[in-house]
Amino acid sequence: MCIVNWDSIWKIEKYPMWVENGKIEDYWDKNTAKRFKRISKNRAVTEKELKILNLKKTDTVLDIGCGTGRLTIPIAKKVRKVYALDASREMIKIVKKCVEEEKLNNVQAINTNWELFDINSIEKVDVTISYNSLGVYEIRKALEKSNEITKRDIYIFTFAGKGEWLDDTLAKIVYGKNIELRYSSALIIYNLLFQMGISADIEIKNNHLHSEHETIDDAVLYIMQFFKLSDELEEKVREFVIKRIKKENDKYSLLQNRKIAKIYWRVDNG
Repeated sequence: MCIVNWDSIWKIEKYPMWVENGKIEDYWDKNTAKRFKRISKNRAVTEKELKILNLKKTDTVLDIGCGTGRLTIPIAKKVRKVYALDASREMIKIVKKCVEEEKLNNVQAINTNWELFDINSIEKVDVTISYNSLGVYEIRKALEKSNEITKRDIYIFTFAGKGEWLDDTLAKIVYGKNIELRYSSALIIYNLLFQMGISADIEIKNNHLHSEHETIDDAVLYIMQFFKLSDELEEKVREFVIKRIKKENDKYSLLQNRKIAKIYWRVDNG
């Protein structure tokens, strides 16, 4: 019987997508301001996501890859303590600023990545959360580490499409030449957990992305420049844009079809 090595598949297919634009922390250091501005508009979405978490007032929570604190800040208002971890210095700066503005005294912001983080440097937590942030090379070790530091519940939110944060069609254009796109992060992580003896629950929902552009040409140019694509791919990008873009009022809205998975399990401490 052939046993699939999901850890190896992650290293071949998924990790290269995370580091396509260089070191992850460097990329986010450059794009923090845009990220914060966009996320700040989605407070309603955040509140919906919080409702599905099993949080208690006495809980300690670890937010892996906390970004600008989209989940960290509202969670801190509901629990005893939050450890907010991110590799980007600029992201952590914004988290600290938000903590100060909200007058919170129960958030510890930590500037490092999950692979390097020493879990013995903090207490064991009740709940661990990772939202589209497991851009690690050793995914099995990252999951084992999460299990080791957590006393009760683990939630991993990750993309459930082969193109990850991109529409599958666009991902084939952007990454298809260099990276094989066979499985989603959600499928890899779910099956890897099963091989580790962890029976997780999984729930998949639509997570479509809309971006605004002045013209169709602007949308094409944005994709070409953002992903540093060669001129030979412009025709394919334009075909994709024309199929997915709609004019709304005075602007164009480009739709990317995406799905996101919530993978959840309760830690068995024996």
